[in-house]
Amino acid sequence: MRITNQVSVCVAVTLGLLACKNSQPSKFVMDFVKQLDGKSLEEAKARLEEENANVAAYLRFMETFKDDDKPEHVKPEDEREGTPFAIPGAAQMEAAYERALADIGFNQTFEKTYSLLQPDGRSLRKSHVDNPDFIVKEVYFHDGTKQVVELDLKESKRLNSLKTVDSMLVEVQYSYPVKTAVVSLDGKGDKGSYKGSTLKVERIQDNFVRVSMGKAAYKDYLEIEAFNKEGKLISRSSYTKAPEGGENIGVLLKDYQKILDGFLKRLEKKEYKDIAALQKDILEKMPAVTPFDDVEEGNVDAYFYGNVAKVKVHLEDEKKEGKKTMVLRNLAPNYTGLLLVADEATQKAGFISAATGKTVIPFNYQELHQVSPWFFGTKDASGFRYFRLDTAAQQLVAMNEHVEELTGDLVKVAPNRQEESKFGVMTNTGQLLLPIEFDDISIDPSTNLIFANKNREDWPLGGMTIIYDNTGKQIGGPYKIHNDFTHGLLLVKDIRDNASFINPKGEKVIDLKGYYNIEPFTEGLASMEDETGNTGFLDIQGKVAIPFEYRSATPFNQGLSMVERTNSNNVTEAALINTSGAVVVPFAASPDTDTDGEGPARIYTLQNKKFDAWGKELKK
Repeated sequence: MRITNQVSVCVAVTLGLLACKNSQPSKFVMDFVKQLDGKSLEEAKARLEEENANVAAYLRFMETFKDDDKPEHVKPEDEREGTPFAIPGAAQMEAAYERALADIGFNQTFEKTYSLLQPDGRSLRKSHVDNPDFIVKEVYFHDGTKQVVELDLKESKRLNSLKTVDSMLVEVQYSYPVKTAVVSLDGKGDKGSYKGSTLKVERIQDNFVRVSMGKAAYKDYLEIEAFNKEGKLISRSSYTKAPEGGENIGVLLKDYQKILDGFLKRLEKKEYKDIAALQKDILEKMPAVTPFDDVEEGNVDAYFYGNVAKVKVHLEDEKKEGKKTMVLRNLAPNYTGLLLVADEATQKAGFISAATGKTVIPFNYQELHQVSPWFFGTKDASGFRYFRLDTAAQQLVAMNEHVEELTGDLVKVAPNRQEESKFGVMTNTGQLLLPIEFDDISIDPSTNLIFANKNREDWPLGGMTIIYDNTGKQIGGPYKIHNDFTHGLLLVKDIRDNASFINPKGEKVIDLKGYYNIEPFTEGLASMEDETGNTGFLDIQGKVAIPFEYRSATPFNQGLSMVERTNSNNVTEAALINTSGAVVVPFAASPDTDTDGEGPARIYTLQNKKFDAWGKELKK
């Protein structure tokens, strides 16, 4: 979310934000008005409604957000040493984006006359990279038709169609820093300069610091490091980056929403003769500053696990841009023919026909939310209630069970929401695919196989898992399973504790007899111990890829594993190796080793030093 600062100051603040005007509307307003070129008034109304919905969503989010941090003195013994900031190399960032986009898809939701497209993916949500931009080029509908568009999902997610989209062709754009600049600031009032903009320590108190930044610095800000009076780097606990006066953003949003409501009311009354009249009114009535302008300058507030004496601010001095063309699939396509939408006047929910846009199920439901395209829930004074969509009868059927999504067509059901409940699986027709007798049920994200866990007195603590396909056919088990399928293989142990890797058909692919402390596959390799107690790695064919010659080894992350061995003098040594077994950081004495973070955020501690996720030493 982009939030603005107020760039002009009124003499009388009580006149309110709308009295503050510049001679020219903001760039955001100009761009917004330009988007309406050639549109009908009805299309413009829909675009304003979408903008109004965005503002309402931001306001709801802000109501749930509370910042409880306050400056606090930290005792010297409680200080935590920080890790030096460093940017990854270009090759590492390209690899990180490759992984983040590996399972990217999109979700499609519906309004009365259009649908919204939102990119989503498990890997992207877990990644440490900035979200890329998605430019839609072509849309492929379920009915076999295609639409050529130019839709930047950062600016608008609106598609003027109620048809279900199966996939879309997109251009993915991203960027990352390849060169940084550092500005050092010592104590309150100290100033520095970056590309003509000023950085200044506005406040420094115990574990807290506020640094104000001019335009270029605020735009290119990457990280802030703090040091105590002895010069020791201390770990950061949190930070916020906000415009000057950003604490008043709620007021700014509400005022902006009132202006949008005014345009929509005048459109309802048909007060505009054409699109040009509406565009002129928007340019005249929009405030000089909107909640979505690019911010000119602002502050960084940061808290640390130690008392701050001075800081270093890291800035993006140079960046590299990347792009790739991809086809994204719909993660939960709606093939019901009926679409959940809200009535604009009452905000009550009902269903319209995807083919005609006409109301099929009246707007009588308060705060109805979609669990899956076939199942819905609501909450009233008596608690949660759930419904199944019966497309033949064109009605919602009340259910007695509690419902949670598994896939587009299957849901997890329980008699109630109590912790001791048993679970089953129900199809979109209301039939039980699996009986309500399991202690937990989940879906493997890569295969869509059903993992149904059950406890029995004669089974190990935590129960055993039976694996089913989406027709209810048992694929394998009972097993003790470890994580999900990776590289098409799942680590399982049977009732006799015999371990193996199985494929999605339930077939044993790698027999792990004689191996112990086995880890699932990461980056094509699985670590384990052999009968001598040494650690090595097998590949996905079950062949030894890295010899069993280490005392311990971490699963591979960003192409590296930290391994340990004991030398002839009985001293523990540690090193970093790559997936071919080659040493990246040579062995040296390491009394203490540790790993922190995942993916590009991984930090290795060995040899009394710290290394980043790619084996580069982090200098203090």
